[in-house]
Amino acid sequence: MDARYSVSSIARQSSSDTNMAEFIVPGLKQHNSSFVLENVLLATNFDFGYKLMPFDIDCPGENMNKAGIEKVNIYGGSLCMMMSELALARGMAPDVLHNEYLVHTRSMIPLYEDVVTMAVNAASPLLSDTDKGQIGLLIFGTEGGPDYCKPASTHIHQALGLPSNVRNFEIKCACYTGMAALDYALNWIASGLHHGRKALVIASDFSRKHFGEREEYALGGAAAAVLVSDAPKVIGFDLGQTGIWTSNLYDFYRPDARREISDGALSLLAYLDALEGAYADYVTVTGASFSLEERFRYLIYHMPFPGMALRAHLTLLDSEGEKNRVEALDDFDKKVRPSLHYASQVGSNYGASNFIALCGLIDANRDKICSGDRIGFFSYGSGCIGQFSSGIILPEAVETVASMKIQEELDARHCISVSEYETLEAIRDETAGVEEFSPPLDIPADCYNAHYRDKKKLILKKISQFQRFYEWS
Repeated sequence: MDARYSVSSIARQSSSDTNMAEFIVPGLKQHNSSFVLENVLLATNFDFGYKLMPFDIDCPGENMNKAGIEKVNIYGGSLCMMMSELALARGMAPDVLHNEYLVHTRSMIPLYEDVVTMAVNAASPLLSDTDKGQIGLLIFGTEGGPDYCKPASTHIHQALGLPSNVRNFEIKCACYTGMAALDYALNWIASGLHHGRKALVIASDFSRKHFGEREEYALGGAAAAVLVSDAPKVIGFDLGQTGIWTSNLYDFYRPDARREISDGALSLLAYLDALEGAYADYVTVTGASFSLEERFRYLIYHMPFPGMALRAHLTLLDSEGEKNRVEALDDFDKKVRPSLHYASQVGSNYGASNFIALCGLIDANRDKICSGDRIGFFSYGSGCIGQFSSGIILPEAVETVASMKIQEELDARHCISVSEYETLEAIRDETAGVEEFSPPLDIPADCYNAHYRDKKKLILKKISQFQRFYEWS
């Protein structure tokens, strides 16, 4: 085992207002406007005895060799705000915000929605009655669960009308929750222990209040629901070909129901550290020699804000050293930018990030994406862990994703002003974690009648003695 320094062992804790240029870490260099960490990989090589199973679309094989995404949908809430308006209200030039964050609008939810309603409203349009009867596993990933004991998955299970014999639980691992849940579901199915049943994976989160802070430009919220089976239509994963990197940091955390605390400088470094470490482990696990150009038609990166995908791609390309900056930017436009299609409309998307990027990539690239294209996925969770995995686009991917009409749903969101946004988030902050609460349906005005009444969406009816009660609109 070759153990080298990681960010956790060499980085000094920085304050939230630390200037990036003053954040000193041994082995850090600036290259092509992206920060690249040298000598930060913890390289380990263990033999767990599993067989690597690259997905083969031409060979059905046995059930234990095949698992992937059958259906996927995202829910971007019912509200949005133009980020150019927020920039002007905060004294920032809109083009500066756009160039740095690559975001146009951000999603929000009214007070009668939470992580549970978002999860259900993402999954409900996805599932037929037949699908519901075939589900044997439900995993809900969130960093904003409303209770420290009771799993929110039980609310989701009830609202969706799933069978009683469905194993369900809630997991927490910052923004890694979605891909962590997917990995669990894939392994369950690939093992053959699913007995023909399917898994439902859902990731759901939304931002907390950050008025006037730099983090305010990187806020948002969304949910993604993924049906996982041994008969995938969207993407089949290269089973066993997963790279992992982890470390113990406080780069982003939520100590209670109201606050999320971010050390931006440390988080950026930890993200890039995890990216290089997880990718190096992925290369080791596959046992092959290849370049990014040779192996991947597209790449998807975790996006705490869409602009992070650019920094990530430049960093990974720089580690190979085969492209100059002009070539690297061109490569980003071809391999990565299509995946920003929906992310640029919802803002930060937490554990749903890789799924939102996948839907965006497929919907925005319908005339170019092909069955057999391999996609690389990088997921990251603060605290921290990174995972790099890969999969193959399947013949029915474009049709399956298009059937969810995601762009139509995003276009239908109710756009609110900065003042309405501030009112909404101030009330949400004041009522977080309270024992009694009945969400008003008139904030913002006209939203409920236009987007919920008789639309069969799940809403939060009330909180009584800390217990949450939901109903269909």
